[in-house]
Amino acid sequence: MSKLRERIRSTRERRSVPFGFGPRSREAEAQRHVLVLAEVDGADSAAAAASAGADALLAGADGIAAVVEGADGRPVGARVEAATSADADALIEAGADFLVFDDAQTEAAALLRPELGHVALLADASAAEEDLRLLQPLDLDAILLPSARAAATVRGQLLTRRIAELTRKPLIVPVDGSVDATQLEVWRDAGALVALVAGDAAAVEAVVAAAVAVPAPRERREDRPNALVPSPAAGLLDEDDDEPL
Repeated sequence: MSKLRERIRSTRERRSVPFGFGPRSREAEAQRHVLVLAEVDGADSAAAAASAGADALLAGADGIAAVVEGADGRPVGARVEAATSADADALIEAGADFLVFDDAQTEAAALLRPELGHVALLADASAAEEDLRLLQPLDLDAILLPSARAAATVRGQLLTRRIAELTRKPLIVPVDGSVDATQLEVWRDAGALVALVAGDAAAVEAVVAAAVAVPAPRERREDRPNALVPSPAAGLLDEDDDEPL
């Protein structure tokens, strides 16, 4: 299992909270419900993003070993849209944790390496239902959305959740440094457990601060009607516990 997948799973863990005024554990305080993936372009950029609090890093295949070295132990992924089995071997040799790929261009053999996690690029957020269901059997850590769909409306949130439900995978959504905790909470409730940010350390730090402020998913009560947009984060996306997919 990739480190990225382990970290995504940690956002969905239910941890006990003391009743009354008892002290909260440091572990409970530290739990994050949205992860931050920083897009970097070299060792210096990787070190800066790691210092800013990024949970994982994403780079191109060129120079990936230097990025891994500067990541301070954080999982590093490589974006190779038309990946081959040789590319996968090279990434493993360089210490990469996961591969971001385009399923229409990547060799099927490139996904046979259990040492690598896999994130599929979604070319069209409005893809047909059958195209989204095609991704369901793949053993994926997540799916990277093509752009930040406006999820401020209920319809936008439902359209994003549709992707998560039909693929049964966590989503990664591109954001910028201006995103706030409320926007990330909306994304999280639609199935996007990871925010991808490109930019300098200040942008990464801003998104990390927003992610830290995202509250835990609201629990659904049996005695109340279903919410218009119930969060899939706590239950829908747990299917990857059933290996393999």
